[in-house]
Amino acid sequence: MTKKKMISAIHNYCDRWCERCVFVERCAVGVEEIKRWNRETPMTEEELWGEVGENFKESLKMLDDMLRQAGIDPDDIIDESIPDIALEKPDPELEKLDEDIFEKGITYYKLSEAFFQNNAAFFEQKGIELQRLTEMNMPIDLDRLGYVQEAVEIIRQYAAFIGVKARRAISGMDAMHDDGIWSVSPDQSDANGSAKACILCIDQSLASWETLRKTWPEKTDEILDMLLALSRFRKEMVGLFPNWEKFIRPGFDTEPTQIRRFEMN
Repeated sequence: MTKKKMISAIHNYCDRWCERCVFVERCAVGVEEIKRWNRETPMTEEELWGEVGENFKESLKMLDDMLRQAGIDPDDIIDESIPDIALEKPDPELEKLDEDIFEKGITYYKLSEAFFQNNAAFFEQKGIELQRLTEMNMPIDLDRLGYVQEAVEIIRQYAAFIGVKARRAISGMDAMHDDGIWSVSPDQSDANGSAKACILCIDQSLASWETLRKTWPEKTDEILDMLLALSRFRKEMVGLFPNWEKFIRPGFDTEPTQIRRFEMN
């Protein structure tokens, strides 16, 4: 069997949903996830730290490869320059923006979780109604049911991820020099890539909330709160990263379009 070619750094700009990723077998993180899925017993502490060490070595190797691709010899980087970088004072405005964005992400996450917790009885009743229809051999719109289940999974998967990825995007903005010039292409900066991953997850979450709103119109008022919070979050991210769509994600934007997997083979 031909070994699949790995895609360097693909995991940096994904949604971290390995179980559904078409590139899981071509991703360094995905390959390790597959190993964990296939394990019959939990990892020992020694095995866990051994894997952390190997992942660190792999990360260093990937960094060296990226530097060489940019025309930089890793051996030419002067170690003495590291303390100077470490002593640089963080930009207070950037720190404030970082905290603000993360706080908004946390707020959305809490709103989302509260919605599902507060409506636990409602979901249980819907399950009972579905069971009764099944027992009575009544027709069930399986497509609609599938869309709803998918929408719930997407919302819950991305609820916490959105804020975390947005924060990474903000923290990456310090790649810009004091003179306002990016140290790398702004379109292909890590900040822009993280922003793209964040905004794409926001878009899927917005579509999923809308699916729930149409399915359960009686919950419109509650769901509108989610849509409003997410829409504002998206607008702010787009304002901060207006060229987010220009970032080319390894694999996702460089490989032929593939159907997303929904379970492991």
